[in-house]
Amino acid sequence: MAVALPLLLTPMAVTPATAAPAGQVLPPAAKKTAPVEFKDGRYVVVLAGAAAAAYEGETPGLGATKPQSGRKLDSASANYKAYDAHLRKQQRDVAASQGATPQKQFTAALNGFTAELTAAQAMELSKDQRVLLVAPDVENRPDYTTTDFLKLTGPEGAWAKQFGGEANAGKGVVVGVIDSGYAPDNPFLQGEPVQPLSGPAQLGVPYRTADGKIAMLKADGTTFEGECQKGQGTGAAFDGSLCNSKVIGARYFADSFLQYVTPANRAPEELISPVDVGSHGTHTATTAAGNANVEQVIDGASFGRSSGVAPAAKVSVYKVCWEDTNPDTGGCYSSASVEAVEAAVKDGVDVLNYSISGNNNSTTDPVALAFLNAAAAGVFVSASAGNSGPTVSTVNHASPWLTTVAASTFPSDLLGTVKVSDGSVYRGASIMKTEVADKPVVVAAAAAAAGAANPNLCGPGSLDAAKVSGKVVVCDRGVVDRTAKSQEVQDKGGVGMILVNLTSSSEDADNHVLPTVHVNAPKSLELKSKLEANPTLTVSLVKGDLTGLPPAPAPQIAGFSSRGPTLASGGDLLKPDIAAPGVNVLAGVSTIGNHGDQFGFMSGTSMAAPHIAGFGALVLSKQPKWTPAMVKSAMMTTAYPLVNADGTPNTDPFQGGAGHIDSTRVLDPGLVYNSGIKDWLGFLNGQGVDTGAPQAGTIAARDLNLPSIALGSLVGEVQVKRQLTALVPGMYRPEVNLPGFNVQVEPKALNFAKAGQTREVTLTIRNVSAPVGQFSTGSLTWKGPRTVSSPIAVRPVDAQIAPSFSFSSPAGSGSGTMELVSGSDSPISVGVEGLAPVSQTAITKTPGEYAPANDAHNALLQVAVPEGASFARLGVQAQSDDVDWDMVVYAPNGAGGLTATQVATASASEFLDLEAPRAGTYYIVANLYSTPDNGPATATVQAVTFAGDAGNLRVDPNPIVAPNGTATAATLSWTGLSEGAYLSRLSLGNNGIRTWVNVQVGAASVAPSGAPQVAFADGVPAA
Repeated sequence: MAVALPLLLTPMAVTPATAAPAGQVLPPAAKKTAPVEFKDGRYVVVLAGAAAAAYEGETPGLGATKPQSGRKLDSASANYKAYDAHLRKQQRDVAASQGATPQKQFTAALNGFTAELTAAQAMELSKDQRVLLVAPDVENRPDYTTTDFLKLTGPEGAWAKQFGGEANAGKGVVVGVIDSGYAPDNPFLQGEPVQPLSGPAQLGVPYRTADGKIAMLKADGTTFEGECQKGQGTGAAFDGSLCNSKVIGARYFADSFLQYVTPANRAPEELISPVDVGSHGTHTATTAAGNANVEQVIDGASFGRSSGVAPAAKVSVYKVCWEDTNPDTGGCYSSASVEAVEAAVKDGVDVLNYSISGNNNSTTDPVALAFLNAAAAGVFVSASAGNSGPTVSTVNHASPWLTTVAASTFPSDLLGTVKVSDGSVYRGASIMKTEVADKPVVVAAAAAAAGAANPNLCGPGSLDAAKVSGKVVVCDRGVVDRTAKSQEVQDKGGVGMILVNLTSSSEDADNHVLPTVHVNAPKSLELKSKLEANPTLTVSLVKGDLTGLPPAPAPQIAGFSSRGPTLASGGDLLKPDIAAPGVNVLAGVSTIGNHGDQFGFMSGTSMAAPHIAGFGALVLSKQPKWTPAMVKSAMMTTAYPLVNADGTPNTDPFQGGAGHIDSTRVLDPGLVYNSGIKDWLGFLNGQGVDTGAPQAGTIAARDLNLPSIALGSLVGEVQVKRQLTALVPGMYRPEVNLPGFNVQVEPKALNFAKAGQTREVTLTIRNVSAPVGQFSTGSLTWKGPRTVSSPIAVRPVDAQIAPSFSFSSPAGSGSGTMELVSGSDSPISVGVEGLAPVSQTAITKTPGEYAPANDAHNALLQVAVPEGASFARLGVQAQSDDVDWDMVVYAPNGAGGLTATQVATASASEFLDLEAPRAGTYYIVANLYSTPDNGPATATVQAVTFAGDAGNLRVDPNPIVAPNGTATAATLSWTGLSEGAYLSRLSLGNNGIRTWVNVQVGAASVAPSGAPQVAFADGVPAA
């Protein structure tokens, strides 16, 4: 529909958090779609047909383009060119149907395009059956030596023992890095000039093609062909000649940045070229595949020699992140990321690293779908889990075709000590070059400049020189760049800084301008409180750890590392997948943003992900025919446990997934859990996504063949299926460690006669004594010629129940039966809201344009929502399912005006649920969008509010008592109702299990007494 509103919510948009009951009052169950807000702007439009990387020839006359197992997409083939032209025309036709023009078109990794769309155009396209997804082009942000700790180096290390030595570790593999570019002058990324081919192509040796591109024969037998793209504008100095035998491709994707960020708001240092300014991309690239034996010097001090995880692998750079003057925007546009994935797949990369944030509740944003097709083309993708820990359910990148990486610590000697004059000592991270002895100390909040906001953060201009001069300043971590804090202290005459974490997080060894020790919580809070309470104390900042305490156990999960469970797929996917070093990682940086330094320390899951990307390159160099799923499985099933702060094993998979990457075992997992594009499309079909691939069938999220098992809602017994493929044949027997559950595995043993055989297993899981409403965790381990372990997470819930029950009653008293399956041996209490009277107003309209008025196509009504309502539902209930009504609700806001919210799905009816609604007058516009014959249609505009238990509905028994897994029933009895419709919401147990009860008394559609006051309105008041 065409509606000019500032904000449009669509079915890809708002779905109520509560299930919707069927029947005359409320619509069928809500669609399984993720929230998206539509307004005028740039969008990524994804079509339902397969991208070239996954196309198997379903369209008559167009041959398959999906690469065969072990091969990469051939973008030069006749089949690809024909299918590419077909998709591009289809995309143009779809865009033209709404008067739009594609700006960028994608066919390899994604079947879609970007376009400037009005909110109305985006709405219309989202309802087009040819369209899978319409998503705003959002900005994401990057997520911020280890080789010895990872046991890669030395004569007994994994490089020497398993990967052909340092010179061959990753040979014949290309790692694509989608990030902020690279520093061409960094020693980790130096190489020889690339010469034209002389004789046959040699494995892992780049050469120039006739048209000047760089190509290389890879370990899988295919050829990579990259482009060294010339810069423009501020980046024109990058003339395309700086690629070499190490960096064999360098591209940039700046369209969205140039369109949305005006020149005045771009960082003055930013270069429109593949060159990195902020260092994030250089750091990730050099961590994954930097050259071997590079001496790292920071401010004149040597930190020894180091290497990337896969030093013989080649790098291809895809710059999508851009610097602007707003530190919160991040500058990594999703459209640029999609374009980069598209280019990387066509170039022929083997591995992609994506250290950029994403959402925490969906598997189907445009970037995730692009990665789906990249994985289908054989590309292993490592993605950062996010830096929002330790808060639960913050983990990003839930898609099962990605390997999502948490950040962990590793042993470090980069320590300093705060010595307090009372004799106490506190250690923290530090690389200070000079020390501070017995100086007065001040907490930053007590040294604020006049009018300064948040002086505790030590931001620029926030401190008073008179209060700081000659002192050590205690600054809180957060918001402001850490090195900018020490700069402010120095600028105001301070002599040192103590940086304190207010919650447990990383301790970062930054290159500060003056002596600094970074102390973690809880010790940091103790130290700060002590210094705040006694201003007469002095402190010394000294090198090394003088506390006498044992070294901190490692590897621990980093405090900042985002945690599961994921909010996607109802908790039936387990994320993150694995952990790798991400705290105080030393690697290459850009001299542009680092005062000339070429090396620096960074922390974040951004630093963990490229470790896993590097391991992906190592594995694929030795096993080039392995699928991305096999690589992921090998990593997860051979991982070892993380540790807690006290040194005990940390087996919580919501922190570190399967555990910490193990270089010594990853190449020899014994068994693997394999999956591919058909499985992933079946999973998406099972999630209610219209993939356009019904031939893939449906697969429940819990049954997707992953090397982890998760059940978000266990009631009674649930069966979970997996398939294991043998790399090392022999007899394997299962061992399950999941306290509180009975888990049966069938068959009891797997006997593989030869490598390549696949066997299916079924796990039957039942809760015996585990707590209800929370996850319990454990493991499934297959023991035989190898040990193959997978994490398990299971959450029992109180009950399994239909989303709604509808009853008709000839009189005001009556009863009905509510059936359910118990999920607990304990009594299940039932909380009641309502029954509340429902207002119903019949309308008949013809299809036409939206207008906030009463006319032939629209109905405008006003609804009074009273004070004290805990819930409100406003909606349009269609009389038949073959029409399409849309709805706009104007709701009171805190500023005294109205905020418009549109619900416009492809469903016949539309409803909006509001928890704790603001009291006042709401305006509902019901617009008839379409009917089969363009003729009139009838609907009912409905409104209901709750204010707790109305006392007119009884549940018997309450609580409900039945053994776990047993089908049972309760009687619902109502009394004292007058004619009309009523609604109740029931809550079973204390863990969010809800159902709706709809009671229609008599045949009257009039509103019962107490129903919200609804009347036709003359217009919507101006804001």
